[in-house]
Amino acid sequence: MSETLAQTIKLVFGSEGGYVNHPRDPGGATKYGITAATLGAARRLGRKATPDEVKGLTLAEAARILDRQYAQPLRYRELPAGLDYALFDYAVNSGPAQAVKTLQRLLAVEADGILGLKTLEAIRKHEIASLIDSLQDARLRFLRGLKTWPTFGRGWSARIAHVRETALHLADGVATAIPQPPAGLETATPADAKVSSTITGKGTIVATIGTASATIGAAKDALQPITGNGGVVDIVFALLVAGGSVAAIAGLVVIAYRQARHREASA
Repeated sequence: MSETLAQTIKLVFGSEGGYVNHPRDPGGATKYGITAATLGAARRLGRKATPDEVKGLTLAEAARILDRQYAQPLRYRELPAGLDYALFDYAVNSGPAQAVKTLQRLLAVEADGILGLKTLEAIRKHEIASLIDSLQDARLRFLRGLKTWPTFGRGWSARIAHVRETALHLADGVATAIPQPPAGLETATPADAKVSSTITGKGTIVATIGTASATIGAAKDALQPITGNGGVVDIVFALLVAGGSVAAIAGLVVIAYRQARHREASA
């Protein structure tokens, strides 16, 4: 798996969170963006996976599924920087066919849901930042038409806003700290916290602390100036997606905060 795809999957994990089985989510039991139906198909069970089977899904298996069933059909590795992440996140949220059809309509090519050579050629003729913007606008229109919009609309809106900003930074190839959407919004796959990243172009990644959710409360604002704590971020991310306790996560947040303050005092 390429470094770029690994980072994209990590960003999607941050948006999707761990196990959830929301009664109003038609996808049912979901973990790391993998629904019961997707997991059942990936394991060739001939049925949907049970909630317990979904709950037992590991990060490693989820990453392999996202690569095989999402990245490969999307021809992720052939897409321009920024658009790759934007289309991938859309596909995980709404299905690869829906994501590709939306993109194809914007490109004025046949909307068959299959990303082939004609679609790739049409992409090369477009200004990527503009295409990313248009894709996020179209994605938002699609989601607003769903009957689940009243339940998950605020969370989806925040997610799309974050994907738009992140994808545009990736397309620019400029190292910029990517802020997280407002915490505490209900989403179809709620997470206790998010992870942000500092990204330099396609394939160069430097991890940084993002915005914690309301479960970490007052520590949230203190996290904003902290950068350069890649090790802490990776541990926090692992705890979050594995369902780690809020106490453990908050403890790491405090450590990172104190380390940042100590560096400032020593400067």
